[in-house]
Order: sequence, then C-alpha cells, then structure tokens
Amino acid sequence: MKNFPQKPGVYIIRSEGKVIYVGKSASIQDRVRSYFNSGKAESVKTKNLRDEADEVDYIVTDSEVEALILEENLIKEYRPKYNVLLKDNKRYPYIKITDEKFPQLDVSRKRGDGSGELFGPYIDSGAMRKTLDTIEKIFPVRDCSWKPEDGYRRPCLRHHIDLCPAPCAGKADRDTYMESIEKIRDLLKGKIGEIADQLKEKMEISSENKDFEKAAEWRDKLEALKKITRDQNVRLSDELDRDFIALSIEEKSGVDSGARGTIQVFFVRAGRITGQDSFDLEFPSEEEPPAILSGFIKKFYSNRRVIPAEIYVEEKPEDLSVIEKWLEESRAGKVEIKVPERGQKKKILDMTSRNARYGMGKALGVGTDRKKSATDRGVEEIQEVLGLPTPPHRIEGYDVSNISGTDSVGSMVVFEGGRSTNRKYRRFRIQEKGPDDYLMLQEVLRRRFRHGLDAGDEENEGEADESFSKFPDLILIDGGKGQLNASTKVLESLSMDNIPVIGLAKEYEEVYRPGNTAPVGLSRDSEGLKLLQRIRDEAHRFAVDYHRRLRQKRTVRSSLDSIKGVGPKRKKALLSTFNSVNRVRNASLEELKSISEIPDKVAERVAEFFSEEPGNSPN
Repeated sequence: MKNFPQKPGVYIIRSEGKVIYVGKSASIQDRVRSYFNSGKAESVKTKNLRDEADEVDYIVTDSEVEALILEENLIKEYRPKYNVLLKDNKRYPYIKITDEKFPQLDVSRKRGDGSGELFGPYIDSGAMRKTLDTIEKIFPVRDCSWKPEDGYRRPCLRHHIDLCPAPCAGKADRDTYMESIEKIRDLLKGKIGEIADQLKEKMEISSENKDFEKAAEWRDKLEALKKITRDQNVRLSDELDRDFIALSIEEKSGVDSGARGTIQVFFVRAGRITGQDSFDLEFPSEEEPPAILSGFIKKFYSNRRVIPAEIYVEEKPEDLSVIEKWLEESRAGKVEIKVPERGQKKKILDMTSRNARYGMGKALGVGTDRKKSATDRGVEEIQEVLGLPTPPHRIEGYDVSNISGTDSVGSMVVFEGGRSTNRKYRRFRIQEKGPDDYLMLQEVLRRRFRHGLDAGDEENEGEADESFSKFPDLILIDGGKGQLNASTKVLESLSMDNIPVIGLAKEYEEVYRPGNTAPVGLSRDSEGLKLLQRIRDEAHRFAVDYHRRLRQKRTVRSSLDSIKGVGPKRKKALLSTFNSVNRVRNASLEELKSISEIPDKVAERVAEFFSEEPGNSPN
C-alpha cells in the first residue's frame, strides 16, 4: 500500500474478481490503509470487507469533486454489495399526461415507460384522486380509450355534463384543447397563482359584459382551484427552490445481513410543495445515516436536471463540503445542505419524515393499520385481475329487495379507496310493478345515471349531489349472469358502457364479467374477493333494511289508517305512547282512553278494530 498515492481519487475493492465496494477519498493511500489496519475498533461492514477483499485498484483524479462523480458512475456500473444501492419505489402512483394527439390524464405506477409526462408520485392516492377531480372541473379533458384512427362516435355523458369537450365526436378544437393541457401541466408544477389570475380576469370580463352565467362558470372554476391551494397548508414565504429529504431505516435484530430503508423527498418550488418522490434503499446493516444520506444524495442529484438552492435534511451527510461543491458545479450557483431547527422548514421536514416512515411500513408489508393494508391490497388485486388501467378508487354496489313485487326497493352503496362512504349511499323506491328483479335493477341503474347527468348540471349552481355527480370506476351487481346482462343493457343505452361492471353471485361466490362464461380468477382467500364480498353484502343489507322499513310503515298505515276517527295526529299519539302497532293492538281500553289526544269513542273503535282481527280475542 506504500505505492498507493496520497492523492484524491477512487479505490475499487474486489473479491474473486467481483467488485464488492467502491469508495473515494482525498487521499487514496490513507483511506485504503484504514481498511486493513485492524488494531482499532471497527464495524462489521469493515471487518467483512477486509476479510473478503483480495484485490484493490485505484483511479487518481484531479479533485475530490471529480472523485465523487467517478465513484457514482462506478457504483452504477458494478452495483457493489457493500455500497448503498438505490431502487426506484414504484408503488406510489403518478399523474400522467399522455402524449396522444388529444392527451388525457391517467394514473401510472411506472416511471420509465418512456411515454407521456409524469407528475408525482403521490403517497396519498385519495388526495391525488381529489386533485384529478378538481382539475377536470377546471379544465375538462377526455377520459376514454378513443383514438383518432377509431373515427368519430357519439359523445358520452361526460360531454353533456361539461367534463369533456368530446374530441371523439369531432367537437373539440385541438388548439383550445392543448391550451387546457398546458394549463394542467402548469398547475401540476405548482404555478397556481398565474392560473388563478387568468380565471379571475375571465370572470370579471364576463361580469362586465353582463354574461353572468359565464361569470358564474369562471367563479366556480376559481373556487375549485382555490380548494387545491387550501388543501396545501404548508407554504414558505419566499420563492426559493428547496428539497426536503428524510430517511427511515428498518429496525433489524441482526447485524450480519443487509438492511433496508426508505428515502422520502419533498419538492418545494416557488414556496409551495409541488411533488414528492420515494425510494427504497439497500445497504450494509452497519451503515450509519450520514453515510446513507451521502450515498443517496450523490445518486439522486446525478440524474436531476433541477438542483435547488437549498436541501434540508435531518442530519448532515458525510462529505458535506465536497457534496455541496459538486452540486454547485452542477447547478452553476450556490447550494446549501442544512438541518432546520424550527419554523416552517422544520415543519415540512417533519412531514417528509412521517411520509418516509409510512413508506417504510408499506415496503415491509406492515403498518399500524393491518386492515387498511389488506384493503389496499384488495383494491390492487381487483385492478390486476380485471385488467383495469388504474386501481378502482370508487366502487358502487347495487342490489334490489322485495316480496312478491311489493315494497320493492333498490340500494346503491359507495366504497372509496376500499372503504365505505356511508354519506354517499342512496336508496331507490322502485316504480316498476311486479316481482321482476332484472327490470328493478335496470330501473335503479337508469335513475342513478340520469341523476348523475342532472347533478352535473346542478354543479354550476353549487347544488350537486356528490353521490351522483361522480361516476364509479367499477360497478358491482349483487347477482349472477342474468342480473349482469340486464345491467349492461342499461349502461349501453346510456353510453356508459365504458364503466366496468361485474356480478358477484352468492351461491358459489364467483365473480363474472359481461360476455364471459367463466368466472374471474379470484381465489377464495384473496383480499380482492373479500373486498367485493363486503361491498355486495353491504348493498344487500342496505336494500333489505329499507324494504323492511317500508313494509313496516305500510303495516302501520293499513292497520291504523283504516280506523274511523284516527288521522295523522291521533296515529302519531298512539305510536308515540305505545311505540308500535303491536302494542296498540294489545293495549286495554283504559290505556287507550288515558291518551289525551284520543277521545273515548275513538279509543273504543281502536279496541274494537283490533279485537275483531283474526287470531285476536276481545280484551
């Protein structure tokens, strides 16, 4: 080692011809010598590295910064087992603007497919969905599989409720359409202020021109935009670009095996959080956080086109000054890596840290909420087995209930993110006569989607019923092939056949798709089937509960309303006193006469009426 230079550069440690570690130093000789001087306390990593090494090479560079760049390139090439290895975390979704002639917004979990432009990823997929819904209200774009080569067709309901300009029907001007796409791109990059100013100006111009309907339209879009702004309550007063980086490490009991961790990065642009990214790491179990952060920062920013003026971390990385100098050369401007102690920057870093810990829990398949984890897996399984382009965020379940065609009702239950949203449940009192479950189900679906059309018109007036204004990503019917076929006919008639629909029959717990004779391949113990069963059972419970209430009301009406002298007020007095028709039936004449609202003659008629019912004997 005496021949090793005391100059900056990179050293390469091999074992049986395979590179096991790449490092850099201001003095190659001093650093390499430190690995092979065993007279002082050393980490397990150093001991293992020394025991396995049988060859050391080096490359001299002109500066530490050059050494750092070369080190990174060699680690990428060889992926040595004793270096920190970075893997893209592909679990979290991105919002994608496709690169089609008429682009659309999509959700993607893949970063490197080479098509379209990605924004994100978003750890909170629910918040991402809300953002997409809001964007569609402000800048309507298409949401279908149509391609120009398919030719023109009849526009769907989204066009009629102003959520799509219908390029599929030749109704969209491409220049205007692309202006909307450009504004969506700006919005996703965080340029909210400019868009808000434009909307406000258009609202004021419409108002000055006495076009109050158009002004109200611009006002509603401005309010929707402000909602996105309100939802993000952490902001910085200046407009510097900043990144916030936090590390979460898996706790391990052993020290001989490798360890894992998750890095979370929040991007702040123009004072506002505009995005986030998440990565899984693999590293030797003895690696300390400063070394892990150092390795990550070098890897991460070697591929970034935008390097911020400030980077905030929970503790300073190794080689801080060298890394800052390297970043400054890449940025052509000053770069500082800091540890915030208080204020808004500390608040944002704390939030970044919480998300890193959450990401670590997902990476390990554990978490504080095991039920939630199972539910999320269920949603993903449903997406996979049905071949859906995105996870079905909103699933609507439908069922009908009746006895021989009387008191017929239908139910609609809503699950979002795999969890019930009770406030969006709706009941339908069936108008169709006769005990035909297929016709009843068709009526329920027809009314639901017509309500959706009406709700879209009402949104401009701020009175929309959110249960109907949002269409589902997946429809689940309680029933088999017959109910499923009846449902698809209604959807086709309403041009809503782009919404996937499935049926779940109780007898064999099998899931069917329209036109397929074989059931979908969901195993009995899969989380996807369990979730669909919960939705199906909830739709059934909700329908049966409503049916029983109607039947009970009808029983009350047919019993008490047929007694002369018993009107709404006296019926209410009887029921509030005895709580049920059955107790009124069993009440004595004296008890009936004791009610102040019931005259004696009416009390006698009530007692006489129930005494003459079949199976009853006079009191």
